[in-house]
Amino acid sequence: MKISDLLSYGQENAVPLRHLEKMANMPGRVVRRMIEAERRAGTVIASDNQHGYWLTDDPAEAERFSRSMEHRAREIMRTARAIKEAAGID
Repeated sequence: MKISDLLSYGQENAVPLRHLEKMANMPGRVVRRMIEAERRAGTVIASDNQHGYWLTDDPAEAERFSRSMEHRAREIMRTARAIKEAAGID
């Protein structure tokens, strides 16, 4: 089974994680891992914190989602560097 089979196109059709858990009969952690694997295999699954997950074939929407993921990655790296610095780790 693929999580993308449970999704529709467009943010207006987004499915929250808790609903995907029920639909797939799997815990959220497993669902998120499956989504990540599908994304890495080329399925364009977008998401946000308000609506959930959806498919997109809109390049502008995919770009917005990609930028949000890049921003998140930068923020995580900033936090990691701050922790290393505070702990005196090289």
